[in-house]
Amino acid sequence: MLVSGGYDLLVIVRGPSLQKVAAFVSEKLSTIEGVLSTATHFLLRCYKDQGFLLSPGESPSQRLDVAP
Repeated sequence: MLVSGGYDLLVIVRGPSLQKVAAFVSEKLSTIEGVLSTATHFLLRCYKDQGFLLSPGESPSQRLDVAP
């Protein structure tokens, strides 16, 4: 993956819930020496999976949708 912009590193984190992901970022990633800040973004919709266009309604995995 090629990354450009205002970030030095991209880390993709998957977890069983938003709370678990938030806890991992705040307790593990942000406490690493040299980490000055973090920015969390969430994937809302996936249009391609490994270069293949997904059909409407098709999911790239068997994971359940995120609900508040």
